[in-house]
Amino acid sequence: KDIARQDVFLVGRPGPTRRRLASLYCELANREVEYLVLSRDTTEGDIKQRREISAGSSQYLPGPAVRAACEGRALIVEGIERAEQNLLPILNNLLDNREMHLEDGRFLVAHQRYDTL
Repeated sequence: KDIARQDVFLVGRPGPTRRRLASLYCELANREVEYLVLSRDTTEGDIKQRREISAGSSQYLPGPAVRAACEGRALIVEGIERAEQNLLPILNNLLDNREMHLEDGRFLVAHQRYDTL
């Protein structure tokens, strides 16, 4: 799956086994990792970008999905079964199309698709 650049979806009993397996694989493959733990309280900003005010000015701080996409890291998403319905289109667009509209006006797109544009 990694050679074919495909996503992996691990299914199993509740517990840390899937996270450990994914982390171990990334360690063996020498891949950096970003973690995204979803819950019913997870918002769009937790996935993409969060706006924060620091020293009198506002700035957008990247979430784990944006950091993973921009830095070429693996993204481990945990608790996808607990995600609220409004987050599913965002996650689906990211995983299927490798695209994401960001709050700061940027638009993430896979480099293969960007080259064809």
